[in-house]
Amino acid sequence: MSEQIEIQFSGTLTKKYLYHLHHHYQPIWFNFFLKWLPWIFLGLMIYTLLSILGYISVSSPLYKPGYISVNSSFLYNIFLLLFLFFMSPWLFIKRQIKKILQSNKLIQGNFSGVATEPTLFWNSPYGESIFPWDAMLKYKEAKNTIILDTVINQTLIIPRNFFYSEEDWQQFRRLVISKVPKK
Repeated sequence: MSEQIEIQFSGTLTKKYLYHLHHHYQPIWFNFFLKWLPWIFLGLMIYTLLSILGYISVSSPLYKPGYISVNSSFLYNIFLLLFLFFMSPWLFIKRQIKKILQSNKLIQGNFSGVATEPTLFWNSPYGESIFPWDAMLKYKEAKNTIILDTVINQTLIIPRNFFYSEEDWQQFRRLVISKVPKK
């Protein structure tokens, strides 16, 4: 008779894991764009700073010599600098994740569960769920985190640090790979 697999796990989700989740559900072109966007914004901020200091002349539809004063050009550059800094997507995404973590009671608190050969038991402060492996839609693996899609727009995030040992983590990974289709 074969030995029954029973893998215990427990832990709390953090902003880091939600950021990984967000990052891996974006289209590839969007991730590439976000990877280089900080450098583009840095270049624009340096350009704006140099134009404020007078090393580069500003040509914009708002600035017409003789019509708008030099102070307006300075204010335009300050506004552009503040806009680029505060509306940067990487800051926006991190703020959104922090807001989601604070406002969504279902992902706060300690999660625990047991993975067995036929099912995954998931316990949270607000309830318990039993997921048969064949009911899972797909899984993704990213940076020591397994993301299981149970239904459309509902995922389970199970990081490496939820497991008590490396052996448990590797056994869980093998179980997921054998039971759930990969995207």
